[in-house]
Amino acid sequence: MRLLNKAAARCGLVLAALAATAPAGASLLPQSWNGYHWAHTGNLAIMVGNNTAAKWAPYLAAAESRWSTDKYIDFVPTAGMTSASTCAGVYGTIQVCSGNWGATGWSGWTTVYTSGTSIYQATIKLNDYYFTSPKYNNAAYFQQVICQELGNALGLDDSDHNFGNLNAGSCMDYTNDSSGTLGTNGTLANTAPSVTDFANLDGIYGVFDKTQLVFTVPKVTSNAQAAAVPEPGSWSMMLLGFGALGMAMRRRRKTDLAVAFAH
Repeated sequence: MRLLNKAAARCGLVLAALAATAPAGASLLPQSWNGYHWAHTGNLAIMVGNNTAAKWAPYLAAAESRWSTDKYIDFVPTAGMTSASTCAGVYGTIQVCSGNWGATGWSGWTTVYTSGTSIYQATIKLNDYYFTSPKYNNAAYFQQVICQELGNALGLDDSDHNFGNLNAGSCMDYTNDSSGTLGTNGTLANTAPSVTDFANLDGIYGVFDKTQLVFTVPKVTSNAQAAAVPEPGSWSMMLLGFGALGMAMRRRRKTDLAVAFAH
């Protein structure tokens, strides 16, 4: 109960921080995470570097494939460009890493690095400390976490933060039961993006920008270059109870900003 109360208190801080960072008078589109998005003048082909253990390969591949059915987004699977232990950002890419980070309270942690509201790189950490426990060591939870983190890396917010509601059939939906088989959240599996997720993603990316990173232009095959990254702030969705989620955030102002989702 102490943990639940702590998470609830942090949730209030999150809402205050988000209100402070949102542009004055701005009206964000549904499911937009504070307006963050990859700048684009056309379609996006975002390289996803795989720095994970072999057990993650089928779940990462499935999530990449599902998000790539969006009309504006293609994820391009690539070899990892960082070390799994540091999971440093690589300019123009999303780097996905797995490792045992211990009892941190999060099973997945996504950081987007931005200039203004434009994302120029992202990292996803998958905490194997939790995925070896019976509670979380199941295919549905693996699939939801990596699916949700990739959605967050695009600037897509979660669709429902009430983990007691019936599953919406969306990996962006908080739940006590990713599989939809335990009798706690209905019968839908929250392991893939929903029609609503794609519609909201298209709302965000249907507005074009004046510039686009060369590494995200379709058919560009040049290797991305590693770049120094700012110290990250973080927005985390933490493990509670039976896989339920809470939130926390800390943020530091710099010329560029790094903000993180964690699952």
